Amino acid sequence: MASKPVDAVILEYHLGLLDGAVVADEIKKVRPRLPIVMLAESLELPEGALKSVDALVTNCDGPRFLLEAIHTVLQAKDRQHCDTASAGQAEQRGEESMPSPAKPQILVVDDDQSVRESVSMSLMAAGYDVVAAEDGFRALSQLKKKLPELMLSDLDMPGMSGFELLSVVRRRFPQISTVAMSGAYVGGEVPFGVIADGFFAKGSQSKNLLRTIQQLLLTAQTRRSNHHRECSPAWIPRNGHDSKAMPYVVLTCEECLRAFPMNLTEGTTGEILEIPCRYCHSMNRYIIEPSNHCACEASA
Repeated sequence: MASKPVDAVILEYHLGLLDGAVVADEIKKVRPRLPIVMLAESLELPEGALKSVDALVTNCDGPRFLLEAIHTVLQAKDRQHCDTASAGQAEQRGEESMPSPAKPQILVVDDDQSVRESVSMSLMAAGYDVVAAEDGFRALSQLKKKLPELMLSDLDMPGMSGFELLSVVRRRFPQISTVAMSGAYVGGEVPFGVIADGFFAKGSQSKNLLRTIQQLLLTAQTRRSNHHRECSPAWIPRNGHDSKAMPYVVLTCEECLRAFPMNLTEGTTGEILEIPCRYCHSMNRYIIEPSNHCACEASA
């Protein structure tokens, strides 16, 4: 790089005795504006491995996706240079510079920082504007500031699970497209009981995620209309067992806002239920957390 001009660097994460993340840090010290595209086996990398990287591509994504990532980071570099030049010229003329066209924004929610960073990096390399949150509560706080076009959420998170978060978002923000992601399920179909428009299995190729997001954004207008018309169920987590060792949940009526307990049987979990309120008798729709989901969380 010292003898010839370089526009971008493609760097393998696993370099034998060397660490690709360390090499990226050293390159940025010398050339802070030089784009770096990292190649890795998967999107799950150690915390901080991507702090000096502009795009992340997995080896199984193929050369086409790699070329698209390179094209994106070079475009971003050129756009930044043009914006800086335009701002300087506008300042000399005493004018305001025109803002760049807005990119679709995606909210990434995952309690694992390494996954959060790598997925965000992959989405930014594809040309999306990305914001991130580490749990469901912070995601809802972020939604108060600005609504993204799409939210990508992990399912198993402490505090508020992705199951609950996706349910809340569907009911409160039906205009947002949603994608669930998890390593506990395989395939591309949305798991049973998950209120989302799409699904991404962790560990699969990142191009599958990008394809899903692209399709959802292209059909977002039609889906928004369907979301507004439908009455989405509320995801209800289990509360444990009562004094008689019976599993139960506490339900809240959406009409009168009063809470009441309900004992569970195997036939009352994992599917959409219509349950009348004990007080005002209005019908409410719920999905009760399946018992096998609790077992999976306990063993995780």
